[in-house]
Amino acid sequence: MNTVILPVLNEPNLDQFTRKLYTVLEGIGEPFEVLVIMGDKEELRPELTPRPNQRIVTSYADSLERAILCGFSVANGSKLLVCDADGSHPLDKVPEMFNALEKYDMVVGSRFVDGSVFDQTPFRKMVSWFFIKLAHLCGCKLKDPMSGFFAIRKSVLDGIQYKPYHWKIALETAQKSKGSICEIPIHFNKRVSGTSKTTLTGGVFLIRDIVSGE
Repeated sequence: MNTVILPVLNEPNLDQFTRKLYTVLEGIGEPFEVLVIMGDKEELRPELTPRPNQRIVTSYADSLERAILCGFSVANGSKLLVCDADGSHPLDKVPEMFNALEKYDMVVGSRFVDGSVFDQTPFRKMVSWFFIKLAHLCGCKLKDPMSGFFAIRKSVLDGIQYKPYHWKIALETAQKSKGSICEIPIHFNKRVSGTSKTTLTGGVFLIRDIVSGE
């Protein structure tokens, strides 16, 4: 079974996004489930159309990393994919990423490999570049270690003890996993809805987490 984990916080177009996601997943032709992970700081509480194999799960002590790990814990699938629900991650890449897990343990949707497009402001690009360089200095081999769009075999999680890193579970997984990893190019879009949850404080904590290497 394939599991898609959607960590959400105040996404006004969540139902519309989920409808598009279901169209993509149904096209794969394999059993799937969708886990909508809402934190305890959620304010919008958007209504979702009831759909087969869709679950809404509350993540307490709200944060992005805790929401993703909560999804890992309750997922029934053997192949897991994490995706933002704000429209920035291209849903047309979901089938390719699940398919790549037949060969690799982890697949990362990358903004910085040949064929990718990073459609963001110069400031956002500069911030991403800074954190990527920092991750590379600390030994990470991924070209896009800051990606929030990734898929992984659930069996790989058994060998990882999460800290977790602030915001970047893909980075921590890549650092601590001994499995095979590939990156595929994506067109990273400007968000369609909602606002960025990234903060300066979160960035400082991420630097601490990367440097400590715990």
